[in-house]
Amino acid sequence: MRYFDIDSVSFTNRNGVTVPVKDKRPIENLPKSFKVAVNKGLLDEIASRQNVYGEGAEDQAYKIMDANIIKIVESGYDITKLREVDIPL
Repeated sequence: MRYFDIDSVSFTNRNGVTVPVKDKRPIENLPKSFKVAVNKGLLDEIASRQNVYGEGAEDQAYKIMDANIIKIVESGYDITKLREVDIPL
């Protein structure tokens, strides 16, 4: 649902085929709550931990991604290089 209101833009691939894609989604600036250690680098696993968002909350991993986007980009998108991540409310 967080992509529903995002405008679509046209993208032309290298074969000249134009397809509609969603424009960039603005990054939410949610208040940080606490930090957790990264073991395997799977944000959906972290989100579903009992002390984070709880069982079945894998779809909340985008909040962790948004809250840590600068660190994730600086790590070359390799989450295993991070020791801990911020968990937003």
